[in-house]
Amino acid sequence: MEVAEKLLGLARVIYAQCEQVKCCKHQSRRLATRIQLLLRPVEALRARPPAHVSPQLLKTLQQLLETLETARGLVQRYSQTHWLEKFLKAGDVAEGFVRVNERLGDAAEGLSLLLQAEQKQAFLGAFRRDARGTEDHHDVQADTALWEELLARSRETKDAVDNVHSDLKHVGTKVEDVGSKVEEVRQMMKELQDAVMKKDNAVPREEVTEIRMEDLTKTPWTFLMESKSHTLYKGEFYKYPVAIKVFKNPVITCTEKVREIFRKEIETMKKFESPNILRMYGICIDESGSSPRFSIVMEYCEKGTLRDVLTKKPGLPWETRVRMAVDAARGLYRLHQTAAKSKLHGCINSSKFLVAKGYCVKLSGFELSKTESSLKRGYKKKQTQVPASAYICPLGLASLSHMYDVPSEIYSFGIVLWEIATGKIPFEGCSSVEIYQKVYEQRYQAPLGEECPSGLQEIINRCRTFEPSQRPSAEEIVDALIAVYEKINTASETQTQDP
Repeated sequence: MEVAEKLLGLARVIYAQCEQVKCCKHQSRRLATRIQLLLRPVEALRARPPAHVSPQLLKTLQQLLETLETARGLVQRYSQTHWLEKFLKAGDVAEGFVRVNERLGDAAEGLSLLLQAEQKQAFLGAFRRDARGTEDHHDVQADTALWEELLARSRETKDAVDNVHSDLKHVGTKVEDVGSKVEEVRQMMKELQDAVMKKDNAVPREEVTEIRMEDLTKTPWTFLMESKSHTLYKGEFYKYPVAIKVFKNPVITCTEKVREIFRKEIETMKKFESPNILRMYGICIDESGSSPRFSIVMEYCEKGTLRDVLTKKPGLPWETRVRMAVDAARGLYRLHQTAAKSKLHGCINSSKFLVAKGYCVKLSGFELSKTESSLKRGYKKKQTQVPASAYICPLGLASLSHMYDVPSEIYSFGIVLWEIATGKIPFEGCSSVEIYQKVYEQRYQAPLGEECPSGLQEIINRCRTFEPSQRPSAEEIVDALIAVYEKINTASETQTQDP
């Protein structure tokens, strides 16, 4: 089978590259080991005649081939460039490995259906999320130690050059630049280690649980905002900043009923583990008063919603905007691709994405949704900054009976990408009828502007195309946006290096 031969050939290239990697060798070797396990069933399928290969199996193998191409590019990046350049760019390495490992995990789940029942459990064991998370934690620890060693070497180099600083002033200037860059990398490594390793006192993502009130009240809460249904505070949980949503007049006041809904929901939530999906810590039930008080504890995103950021900072550089788009797309990809059947968010808009430190974007609005629905009373929604109909696909505007599906959600995400690219409010000042006339009858697409990078324009327009079948998948969107980001980054580095 041709695709099997390509997979095995590409795997051999990756194995050879992994042996040359120095900066990230632990994560690279772990990646190679997982690929080797994943290709065992492929070797068995290699001799199968094409007529005996189902379309579904062929599609799964093609997707695996694309993932291995991504893995090859990732490993090559850290095996061929100069060691100092690799070191200075190592801030995004954990994120790159996380994404490739996620996609390998998805492929493992698909291929497992083809294995015999007695083989399935052993095969998937290597790709279980909890085991993968523990292995990746140790790999990052080991690679971080190696980065520290490289940092020490770079400092020795800096000290040596400093000794001749008085005689070679032009060299001294370069040394100052290197020294500044080294300190920048040290800070970057610390932030990376905190984010990926989550510190010893942070709660692992899998441990969504019921939280004791005393664990939240050790430090004073800061008021953030209030609505008819809840009050939002900033607090701390295990020394980690969190947002605490305290519900007013909950619909269900029976604590056991709420706990039952919560326990069922967290089993589903465990699948959606991603740096670009808002992290949920759990619920807190305070029974000290005359009636119970229910709260949901979640990750704190200091910059607010994506819409807030775009309104306050309309002039963000393209590098930042495209990186935010990549983050948002990764969150949607995790949601759409995790299970055998895609999970839909159901209400994609720029207010459902939250922005944390460093302009890291996280998808929110579906975590613990059943638990929240059991507590939150229905109120008439206030008029939001962006009209809700701005995110509805053309066929959805034309018929209330139109089924909301993946292409419908991709269209909504295309509008969000348009907001990121322009900073503007979509269909500002238009009524629902006017939006219908523009989008459905006239097939209108709001312009992006000539300054928008061509690759970004192309993917946004594909998301907003009238025909649902022509819209890309979340995975295609992620790959396209990463290509745009890398192109912008390369151009920026070239301009920096030019005299």
